[in-house]
Amino acid sequence: MHVFSGSQGLQGEKNPIVFVHGTGMDHTVWTLFARYFLRHGRDVLSIDLPGHGKSKGPLLDSIELLSARLLNYLDSRNVDKFSIVGHSMGSLIALETAAAQPNRVNNLVMIGTAFPMAVSEALLNLAKNNDPGAIDILTFMSFSEDARIGNNKNPGMWMTEGTRRLMQRSSKNVIFKDLLACSNFVSGLDRAKEVNAKTLLILGENDYLTPKHKAKDLIENFKSVLVKEIKGSGHSLMVENPNLVLDYLLEAL
Repeated sequence: MHVFSGSQGLQGEKNPIVFVHGTGMDHTVWTLFARYFLRHGRDVLSIDLPGHGKSKGPLLDSIELLSARLLNYLDSRNVDKFSIVGHSMGSLIALETAAAQPNRVNNLVMIGTAFPMAVSEALLNLAKNNDPGAIDILTFMSFSEDARIGNNKNPGMWMTEGTRRLMQRSSKNVIFKDLLACSNFVSGLDRAKEVNAKTLLILGENDYLTPKHKAKDLIENFKSVLVKEIKGSGHSLMVENPNLVLDYLLEAL
């Protein structure tokens, strides 16, 4: 498993931050946040899930298996307690991890999340056939209307095309397996009840992939949860409003 942890690597800090990316992505979606925390003395483990980015396969098609693989990796690095941050599919992996090992996870942050995270049959079929249309749909739906026309608060970045290019670098069947894992994850509400970690949800007001109202049941099943909504943002919150996401992470972690 490929993991970005800065030039010095894991230094043994007792509460490293584990970042988990979403469908068809890799650790680079966390670059701004990982580098900030590293520069301020925190240990960071920003992972490429199996078969994504620089990590080797095999691809896994369930949230439970992805979480188990992540925990196996953390065990191999002798990481005991940690905080975990996940976006989209990664938020479900983070949830499953925090529920599976409730005494190890100090903080849980779920960004751009919902439950159930259902995927339409039409999109699944496109992804199953490795049709480029699947990437086009995901890219379009990942952003608010303002972001689609380039309204970027951090100048110099082409938000939609950057996302499209990242997904286009995915190996065959990656996006299909990821979407299938999201769609087949059915235990989210029960798992939320088992979480002991301090929990934060960061949701986009104009998220079309995981609309904020679809996180309502999930929110009600946590023992204790804080919810932050980013006005005007779509599903790709770390791209559309990275500075505010970072502010919320600093408050939580």
